[in-house]
This record gives sequence, C-alpha cells and structure tokens, in this order.
Amino acid sequence: MFFEIVLFAGLGIFFGFLAGMIPGLHPNTIFMITLSILTPLSGIPLYALIAFITSLAVSNTFFDFIPTILFGAPEEDAVLSILPGHKLLLEGRGHEAIMLVTGGGMCVMMLTILSLPFLFVFIPLLYSFIRPLMHVILAVLVLWMIVTEKRRIFAVIVLALSGALGVICLNSFPSEMVIFPALTGLFGMSTVLTSMMMKTKIPRQKVCREVKADWMRGSVTGWLAGVLAGLLPGIGSSQAGIVAAQFLKARRREFLISLGGINTSNIFFTFVVFYAIGKTRSGAVWALSQIAEHFTVFDVWIIMSTGILAASVSSLLTLGTGRILTKRISGISYPKMMSSVLFLLVVMVAVLSGPIGLLISLGGMFTGLLAIFTGVRRTHLMGFLLLPTILYFSHAGPVLLTILW
Repeated sequence: MFFEIVLFAGLGIFFGFLAGMIPGLHPNTIFMITLSILTPLSGIPLYALIAFITSLAVSNTFFDFIPTILFGAPEEDAVLSILPGHKLLLEGRGHEAIMLVTGGGMCVMMLTILSLPFLFVFIPLLYSFIRPLMHVILAVLVLWMIVTEKRRIFAVIVLALSGALGVICLNSFPSEMVIFPALTGLFGMSTVLTSMMMKTKIPRQKVCREVKADWMRGSVTGWLAGVLAGLLPGIGSSQAGIVAAQFLKARRREFLISLGGINTSNIFFTFVVFYAIGKTRSGAVWALSQIAEHFTVFDVWIIMSTGILAASVSSLLTLGTGRILTKRISGISYPKMMSSVLFLLVVMVAVLSGPIGLLISLGGMFTGLLAIFTGVRRTHLMGFLLLPTILYFSHAGPVLLTILW
C-alpha cells in the first residue's frame, strides 16, 4: 500500500507541475481526463486514486506561481500575485518573490494541519450560521473593497464593468467555457500588454538565499484567508488575501507569503469542508466525490499525509525551477517574450473556448487596462465572480436578467 501511495503521489506531482507551468491547463481538466481513464480500470485501489488527486491539487498550488510572477500568465487562485510579484521581479528580486510564496505555502500548510481538530468541530457550526447571510457578507466585502480604495469612483466603475461581464457571461455560457478566458483577459492579457507598451526591461535577478519578512504575520494572514475562501463561495484566494492582509496590516512581502499559503491551505480546507458538511469547494474535492461518496477517517489520513508529502517535494522543485528561470530571464528580450506570452494566451483561449472566449477575454482585457491606467487595485476585477455570486445567494439574479434581457 505504501509503495502505491508514493507512486501515485509522484504521478500527481508530475501532472501538478504540468498544470502549473502551462497557462490554461487547469488541474480540473486533468481530473476529468484521468478519472474517465483510471476509474474503469480494475486493480487501482481507492487510496491510490485519492493520493493522485490530492498530490496533484496540492503541488499545483506551488507551481502555478512561477508563470504568474515571471510571465504574467495567471491561474484563478494566483491572479493577485501578479502585481507584488511583478514589482519584485522588476527590482531584480523575482527569485525572492518565488521564495516568499513557496515558504508561505509550507508555513500555512503546517498551521492548517495543526488546526484540523478545531476545524472539524468549528466548520459545521459556522457554516450553518453564515449560509443564510452569504449575500450580505459578500456585499459587505465589496463595499469594504471600495471604501478602502483611494480612487473610489474608478473602483466602482471597474467593479461594475467586471461584474456585468461576469453576470452576462456566466448566465449565457457554461462556466468552464467562461472563467479561463475572462481571467486571462482581466489579469493576464492586460498585464502583458501593459509591459509591452511600457517596453519593460527585466534587470539582472539576484539569487536570494535568505528572505527577511514577518513570516508569522504572513502565515496567519494566509490561514485566516484560507478559512474565509473555503467557506464563502465566490471569494477566491486573492480576495480573501486582500481582506486578511488589510485586517492584519500585512505589507508586500507578508502579502505574498499569505497568497502562497492561501492556495495550499484552501486545498486542505476544502477536504475538511467536504468531510464535515458534505460541500464541494474545489475541483479536487469534486473529483474525490466521484470515486468516494463519503470520506472515512482513513481517507482523511491519506489525504493529509499525501498532501504534506506533495507540498514538501513541490516546494523544493518550485524553488529549484524558479531559481533557474530567474537566472535566465534577464538575458531575454522582455518585450519579445511578452509578445510570445500574449500570443500563447490568445491561442490557448481560442483552442479552449473558441471565438466566444476570445470576445470574453477581449472585454476582460480592456477592463483590466482600465484598472491599470486609473491606478485602482486589481482586486476590483474579481467583481466578475463576486457580483454573480451575490445575485445568486440573494435570489435577485433572475429578476435582474429579466430586466436586462
């Protein structure tokens, strides 16, 4: 049994690396493909499949920061690391940014593991309380995002435009067809195009051996945000990180620590949520729910132990890969590289979502550019998911769509 768990955990780490390094290749896509192939085959134990899914999901939370920070090609849960991570890259500290998110992932993971006994008791009680108030909580979060913004009028405009894009697209097309092109346009294409227009030059990168930061503040921020993101649908890791960072007054480095930790802790947390209240909050949990209706204590033990193994191996691989790439990136013509990345993103959107996806990404790109050039936080672009979620839980969505159409 031990050999099979390690073998399938290794396969999960490999596919997590591919999903992290290739823009547009989401772990959920791999889950659907592999489950359709593996589950009909006899002789593959349930615990081996659990190890594969867990390690893939956990490892991807480390690897997907590399293209996000270095190339501006975002995944859904790492979009807001573009700004602080990119700033460090332009200061010659891209390797430091990768070390911060990687260390944050390990630190917050350990906090999450230590808090599991508390979470198993606390989650059912908390969820039963906040479920009827979900839309109110999300609306308060949106207001907080606006109030804490210096340029509030532009923040409202950006939030409204991205929210309108989300309401129209998510109610007109399947979510799997919409989310990737929308987030690619809102965050990836807008960032890449801005770098091209400004003719950004990447300075020689410093190899960082030690990072000075408030690791405790960043880790606690990431843990709190992971809990928030796991309980509240529509609140992604990035928005939850903003809330927790403002609450704990985290600075840029602490914010990157928290973002690295949120993604990893949130994966563990969604497993706990499924075990405690039967709710699926991630693609990994959905995949597990297709092969096991309920988790046993033994299943939870396999998930946690495999997750720790995958996080440990992936953190080392992320640091090594990041070090190699940051050493070589300064010798590359950045405008040409950004042109290649933009072309790749357009091709990926066209292949995965077709002409409709290209139109969605184009609308998202212009909205993202508006946020950049008006100087508002790009957190407001997540209105794309927040506004539709608020309308869903408030049951106002059908009424609004009737008025619009």
